[in-house]
Amino acid sequence: MSFSRRSAAMVLAIVVTATSLAACSYSKEVSDPADDSRCKVTTKPATGKDDTADGAIPATNPDAKNWGLDEDCTYTGAGDFSIDLSKCPVGWDLNSGVTTKINLFTSVPHSGALAAYGAIGDGMKSYFRYVNENGGIYGRKIDMKIFDDQYQPDLTRKNVDKAIESNEYAASFGLLGTANNLAVRSHMNKQCMGQYLTGASDNVLFDPGKHPWTSGFGLDYYNESAIWVEALKRQYPEGAKVALVSIDNALGKAYVQGFKRATKSTKFEVVTEQTNSPTAPNLDDQVTTAAGSKADVAILIEAGTFCTQGIGAIEKSSWDPTLIVSNSCAQIETTFAPLQKQGLTGNGTETVRYYYAPDDADVGDPRFAALVSKKLKEHGLDSHNAQYANGWFWAWYITAILKDASVMKGGLNRATINIASHQYNTRYPLMTEGVKGMVSGVTDAYPFESGQVYKYAGATGKKAGTFAPVGKPIKNEGELGNYTKAQRK
Repeated sequence: MSFSRRSAAMVLAIVVTATSLAACSYSKEVSDPADDSRCKVTTKPATGKDDTADGAIPATNPDAKNWGLDEDCTYTGAGDFSIDLSKCPVGWDLNSGVTTKINLFTSVPHSGALAAYGAIGDGMKSYFRYVNENGGIYGRKIDMKIFDDQYQPDLTRKNVDKAIESNEYAASFGLLGTANNLAVRSHMNKQCMGQYLTGASDNVLFDPGKHPWTSGFGLDYYNESAIWVEALKRQYPEGAKVALVSIDNALGKAYVQGFKRATKSTKFEVVTEQTNSPTAPNLDDQVTTAAGSKADVAILIEAGTFCTQGIGAIEKSSWDPTLIVSNSCAQIETTFAPLQKQGLTGNGTETVRYYYAPDDADVGDPRFAALVSKKLKEHGLDSHNAQYANGWFWAWYITAILKDASVMKGGLNRATINIASHQYNTRYPLMTEGVKGMVSGVTDAYPFESGQVYKYAGATGKKAGTFAPVGKPIKNEGELGNYTKAQRK
């Protein structure tokens, strides 16, 4: 498998114009574009050896050097994307967070009911430690600050405000949670603070034309739901009755919307919809009601311990539907392994995945999987916890973006990081078959649009099971474009 980066295409489009727009000065006062002081930069494009460590560190895209700062002080990228820095606040600094280091931040739950997801941030730091040990980003070391928000949107906003006011950070990456990201998106765009590779895949986050300082990440909920439906068509060619059990927050609502969108004009009928509060003690009532529908298919859209509770409640009941769980529940260590304490297995549960965990039997690249496990252990982290490995996945793409931004015209700064965040074309070493990792400005804002259905099997009361592929990969590459375009389909 080759991990060299290929041509990335992407262009960030501002609503005001389809062409390049003027950049702002260090003083950030809006002035005439012809004023050379408005695009003065302190860095130059990086040169030198691009040590990719045999794919463990992504290679720089050779086309990246063609994008960035133009002669008229504008920043442009591929895919009809450009950014208007003249709209940034007075006092905004193009070079904040970029010195001999690259200062980034994220906000994740390190305490509270969903604290398990905080491991993603720790996994990111683990990968950055590996990158720094291997030369960093053309000599610059990456430093990431992790703020704890307990998965509470109001705390996410406070963390973001603190980061912006400090003027110490180049951008944020991997802010976790749909509601959390939506709570800060407008503010971050007004402040020209990058909100990149969001730790939420709600389709509304993939709209660079309207929100140029935000880039979504992950297999979006429209595409994931469409893959569920295509897989169900194989099992139920004449259609089936479906029960939906979902968490009553932005995550659950987005998935439900995606599923209903995907089942439109099909023979699949939603016969019951059960929701649970994020603070509910368990899902017993919801599962009992859903079981009463005798639906052929149950779709569980949850997060954290609710995933385990829902799977367990269905297994303990007399109801035996085809069970599909959202990708947010697709972790063996945190979702399925705890079932063993209840004498349950979770066997037969299906989910969609688009990249492997390092513990999987088939990982695509055993060498890289072994590296992930080895480094996590060296860094004092549980190599069997997929959330730490998820952090490596996010950080690998962040690294690709920072490397591309470094060689762009104008050198590494907050504007070129923005451009690079909206144009990349590279496959993570543990991607499943047929999945690309590519965005191209407003033309195609969805990096992952295909996936593989997996079934959990082989678990006993003494050991966890494994995921095995079901059927062939389902590919939707290039189908949606961006959120605004997808809404018209």
